[in-house]
Amino acid sequence: MSGNFNLTLSLVVLLAVFFSANLQAQNALNFDGANDYVQTSFSGVLGTANRTFEAWVNVDANASGNVCVVDYGTNSVGSRNSFSVSGSNGLTFISGGTNANIGSTSNVVTPGQWTHVAFVLDNGTGYLYVNGTQVGTGNLSTVNTPSGNTNLRIGQRVAGGSIPFYGSIDEVRIWDYARSVTEISNGMGAEYCTLDSNLGAYHKFNHGTAGGSNSGVNSSYDASGNGNNGSLQNISLSGATSNWVTGYGLSTSSLAGTLSATGCNASYTSPSGNHVWTQAGTYTDTIQSVMACDSILTITLAFNTSTASSIVESVCESYTSPSGSYTWTVSGIYTDTLVNAAGCDSILTVDLSVNNSSSEFSVDACNSYTIPSGNNTYIFSGSYFDTIPNAAGCDSSMLIHVTILQNSSSSITASGCNGYTSPSGLYYWTESGTYIDTATAANGCDSMITVNLTIDTVNAGISKSGKTLSATAVGASYQWMKCSDSTLVSGEAGKTYSPNKTGWYAVIVTQNGCTDTSECLKVNIVGVEDYASDLGISVFPNPTSGMVTIDGGFNYENSQARIINAEGKTVRMIEKFSSRQIQFELGATGLYTVLIYAEGGYRAVRVMKTE
Repeated sequence: MSGNFNLTLSLVVLLAVFFSANLQAQNALNFDGANDYVQTSFSGVLGTANRTFEAWVNVDANASGNVCVVDYGTNSVGSRNSFSVSGSNGLTFISGGTNANIGSTSNVVTPGQWTHVAFVLDNGTGYLYVNGTQVGTGNLSTVNTPSGNTNLRIGQRVAGGSIPFYGSIDEVRIWDYARSVTEISNGMGAEYCTLDSNLGAYHKFNHGTAGGSNSGVNSSYDASGNGNNGSLQNISLSGATSNWVTGYGLSTSSLAGTLSATGCNASYTSPSGNHVWTQAGTYTDTIQSVMACDSILTITLAFNTSTASSIVESVCESYTSPSGSYTWTVSGIYTDTLVNAAGCDSILTVDLSVNNSSSEFSVDACNSYTIPSGNNTYIFSGSYFDTIPNAAGCDSSMLIHVTILQNSSSSITASGCNGYTSPSGLYYWTESGTYIDTATAANGCDSMITVNLTIDTVNAGISKSGKTLSATAVGASYQWMKCSDSTLVSGEAGKTYSPNKTGWYAVIVTQNGCTDTSECLKVNIVGVEDYASDLGISVFPNPTSGMVTIDGGFNYENSQARIINAEGKTVRMIEKFSSRQIQFELGATGLYTVLIYAEGGYRAVRVMKTE
């Protein structure tokens, strides 16, 4: 702030500062008699209402014919208000038509000297005055000024003719009532400094520098307080004519008032702007009032101090400063200015966080994409907007570039020996058929695979007749082996094999592209042959990397099993199991013989333990 605050006024009149710095004391406006005039924004006193026109005029000695002082309205019967000095130096008012025009005798206005002229319309009767003396009267009962036409002109009549003023005009006053001769006489010699509600327009013409270069001083201030200012038309604004010139020597008065003021931080600028004071005390200043009169202020000045403070604010979208002067939408450190209790500036630092956020990112999605808010699901690629609350509870706006990828499908034909693991690794199938598996495609989406599966089996059955072992499979490839050390019997690749040494033997069968090993049977070359029972006992899986299952087909009483390693040592005994199935774990990798005894019979099976 400037430091001018906390003012207490006690004035004789209203001390509103005049808008222009170009007012000078006792000037007038000179018109060249050709095309100069002033066009104001005042519509005039309308209808049949009473009115008074006043002005000081100085008609040029070279003027010939009528010269218009003021006019407004339109060029129709009873509709204009041409107040003029006639070519015979008389005073006239012309509105047009019957009972609308009056005039004085000749030579009541002396060219080359200042003369006060006035016109009064009082209830249909007109009066003309020169220097406060009535010089003419007449019937003006048909005067009736319509609205919406030419506003008040000074120095020229309204359209329909041309009677430009030649000379100087000063102190133009338009009143909305009929002034008495006493009021005219008493008031014509002095400027008005007090607002009067009956004064519609008041042009003092105290502008510019008399006879100087006044380029840009091209308007006339309306001192009535009604704002009906005038625009200078075609006036040269330079030299002794068609310019601001010295006016009539009116008496002036000044207004007086007192002012209690508080300056801040040891600096105070006076109301006129002409002084800067840095110490408390009593001073005087001069300003222009609304009536364009000097107003002398006596100013009692004190000083206070500005203050500073800070606040922290957090908002979502925007923040209006405490003073209301600013609206901020971005986080940052800002300053605002308030007025403290002492009437001085309070500088406020605002640490502001604006917590709405925004982001932009891209996503790939399979078949469809549901935006983070869950409000929409899209099945086509594109750019989409979404808004969700962020950690501060404000809006998080997102621009999401979505690429929709598609799931795929395919079919394969596959085969396996005894079983097949699906492409995804999730399934293991042991029978031929058509299966569905789902894997991840290269684009990251599901790939649905139809598997046409053929499971190839191997008949790894074996039987013994005396000392001869026979493979059950027909049309297969065979290789006989010793179960004791898993060595192959060289040259023995037939369907049957008759060992020449006592021992445990099995056959490796290759059939349908798959290979499996039979159970181990003992062939006793010396001594009593092994008893080959018809027990329906099976041992599986074989080979195995985990648990081994013995399935007796049904429950046996007093059954037992012996597990023998490749060195012929018994590594485990399972006594008297009576359930149909039992499971157990083999030891280290290698070949084992599982001997099962039940109800007088036995079964010997070679089982391979793998890693």
